[in-house]
Amino acid sequence: MDALILSGGGSRRMGGLVKALLTLRGRPFIELIIEILAPLVESVIVSTNEPDLYRRLGVRIVTDGEEGRGPLMGIRTGLQASDADACFVVAADAPLLQPALVRAISARARDGDAVVPLWRGEIEPLCALYSRRCLPAIERTLDRGRVVSFFPLVRVCYVSEDMVRAADPEGLSFINVNTPEDLERLRAIDEGNGRP
Repeated sequence: MDALILSGGGSRRMGGLVKALLTLRGRPFIELIIEILAPLVESVIVSTNEPDLYRRLGVRIVTDGEEGRGPLMGIRTGLQASDADACFVVAADAPLLQPALVRAISARARDGDAVVPLWRGEIEPLCALYSRRCLPAIERTLDRGRVVSFFPLVRVCYVSEDMVRAADPEGLSFINVNTPEDLERLRAIDEGNGRP
């Protein structure tokens, strides 16, 4: 299994700042996410259309070729580039990812082509495992844009909220940043969990 970090999007609500490079505990989000994922996977891939921003990180970088196509294009590009059977996909603006949740989702890899957690009644497709078997379905639905567009065409294993809570009781893995207010909230949550 490889890890695929999606670092795209226009970041309009953050004033154009690159969300992956926002900081928590004095470090860029993407560095924290790589540090969490690297011991759990064979290799880490970053999907971005701004590769120069990430070359210093020592991970594999792939570009979509077509900007503005959203995270589904990033997932397709990463799966195509990966040598592994599957990729654990995360967004670069969710730095509180919990290793226990990555392990819990990955443990279900044989149960579906996609293994996707449920949280508070919602599907969380950007903290999920996707096998290369999803590629034909992704190709067929790329124009629809939404990640879940291809789900009806593959076997999806949904990880129940109870199982998610056992690994990540507060759902920290799903807290992402879209606005300056989100960033303040994330930092407050992080400090409240006893982190420096």
